[in-house]
Amino acid sequence: MRVLVTGAAGFVGGHLIRELESAGHSPVLMDLRPPAEGSPHLFIAADITDPSSVESAFIHAKPDACVHLAGIAYVPTGWREPTQTLGVNLLGTLTVLEAVRQVAPHCRTLVVTSAEIYGRDDPGQPLTEDAPLHPQNPYAVSKAGADICTLLFARHHQIPCLTARPANHCGPGQSASFVVPSFARQLALVKLGLQPPEMKVGNLDSVRTFIDVRDVVRAYRLLLEKASPGKAYNVAGRERVRIGDILEILCDVAGVRPRLVRDPDRYRPTDSVPLLDTRRLCEETGWEPRLSLRQSLQDVFQHELQRLHA
Repeated sequence: MRVLVTGAAGFVGGHLIRELESAGHSPVLMDLRPPAEGSPHLFIAADITDPSSVESAFIHAKPDACVHLAGIAYVPTGWREPTQTLGVNLLGTLTVLEAVRQVAPHCRTLVVTSAEIYGRDDPGQPLTEDAPLHPQNPYAVSKAGADICTLLFARHHQIPCLTARPANHCGPGQSASFVVPSFARQLALVKLGLQPPEMKVGNLDSVRTFIDVRDVVRAYRLLLEKASPGKAYNVAGRERVRIGDILEILCDVAGVRPRLVRDPDRYRPTDSVPLLDTRRLCEETGWEPRLSLRQSLQDVFQHELQRLHA
């Protein structure tokens, strides 16, 4: 398939391009600017908030399928800039869906939203895709709206679109704005003697589920190939883990144990997230996560070491 990837220059986009290549698909890259590392594939500059540029991108790309990744991905940005977050994540998704409807109605389109749309309340059992949405921050509201609109377009306009609702994911190349690469980068600096043996941390008692980005993009590829349009699919790991336990594994991988300094700017109240039921994804596509949390964290740490050596 010829697959248009919006947000192709981002963290997940880069991993998805490699996954699509490995499966024999032909990626077409769309973003505001090309990937920093370059790419042999067709690149189209387009802004998802600009309908004419998005429509032109679809006309130019002539895709069989599309994965819509572009958007604001950081929860705190939603609180700082709620109008922009809603504009990019919700209205930008509508712009993509309208372009599909108008000029590429047979394009199989996967819109990536977020498990944040379920909220943070834990019902005591894994949530299926039929669970009520309870977004609790502007980012989650923007993603809930995008998810609802995608499934609405599938029903009302009969276009082959579906949504993925991923939980927290990590892996090599993620921005240090996120907790796992932030820890890994600080530990790499300590390991190389570029930082005193101490590191800044926030609340280590919060609980999350993490899954490797390479397992996530494999799920996206399988959803494009095998899943049913008009449905939502959870993409998540199977276990919850304390942020403090993440740090413990990374310290073990790095072979250093710096003094921990609580940083008020990084501190958030203790909270947890519900587990997600991924049976729909597994049964329809055969997907199973392959990479352990320890392997993922080890790869993130090695990536940060290599970046500092470069």
